[in-house]
Amino acid sequence: MQRLTPAEEQVMLRLWGLGEATIKDIIQFYPLPKPAYNTTSTIVRILERKGFIDHKKKGKGFVYLPKISKDNYRDSLADWLLNNYFDCSNQAAINHFNKIKRLDELL
Repeated sequence: MQRLTPAEEQVMLRLWGLGEATIKDIIQFYPLPKPAYNTTSTIVRILERKGFIDHKKKGKGFVYLPKISKDNYRDSLADWLLNNYFDCSNQAAINHFNKIKRLDELL
């Protein structure tokens, strides 16, 4: 699975949270300063080309919905991190998070 750019990830996080949304709905959930409509629309079209989202006609516009779940993307990203930064070692990842004290907070 392709990795998302930071801008694509921000759109996907909002879309995953909403379930389905128009461009205006997505923009509404950004903090100030909000991105431009055209910028967000371009990112949505790119995500659609990449296969991350789909659309359906609603009235005069479109509603967008995720084709890939947040869980599936998270799992793919976790595998990528494990393979590329921890030499495929679960123990190395656990040791890293223990060392930076992030895992202690979870246990």
